[in-house]
Amino acid sequence: MSGTIIRENAMPYKITKMRPDKFRLDFDMQDLSALQVFNGKVAWATAPWTGNTAPQQMPEDRAKDLKARADYDGLLYNWKSKGHLVELAGVDSVEGTMVYKIKLTRNDGAIEFYYIDTQKFMLQKQLSYCKMQGKDVEVEIFYSDFKNVDGIVFPFLQKTKMGGQLYSNVEYETIEIDKTVDEKIFEMLD
Repeated sequence: MSGTIIRENAMPYKITKMRPDKFRLDFDMQDLSALQVFNGKVAWATAPWTGNTAPQQMPEDRAKDLKARADYDGLLYNWKSKGHLVELAGVDSVEGTMVYKIKLTRNDGAIEFYYIDTQKFMLQKQLSYCKMQGKDVEVEIFYSDFKNVDGIVFPFLQKTKMGGQLYSNVEYETIEIDKTVDEKIFEMLD
């Protein structure tokens, strides 16, 4: 998946996923290229804007969310066999669309909510929490601009709010499925 993330500026943004549970995010921040990667065992990242360009293993509190993003099929798919708990938390609305509100308690204890359109069954919103300066901050991701790619529908626009404030927009230009990927891109750099 490649496109642009828009915060203060538009910057390149690319996600590569591979079964089982491999995830790589390439992005730019302050005109510096950075990575966040989970290779199936270890979560690591680069943060060159800190002055240190070497890859660093992520602390467990940050790594668990990256591990969840690495689930190729998504956390709801086969949720029971993955050790998650799922319950219907009611019906709600997202930007005027009626949705089922699904509560997912991940096997690592984190709680997420998925808001799924009651008519088309497309994910409209995801709500989770992250720690920032010792406090839980609400993270909302809104999904739209759905397009069919080789028989699978993907949202090509993701708007993220943190603490109720717009944080970023990700606009995907291309989404490709079943492309050959060199597994070495997930290994921690020396």
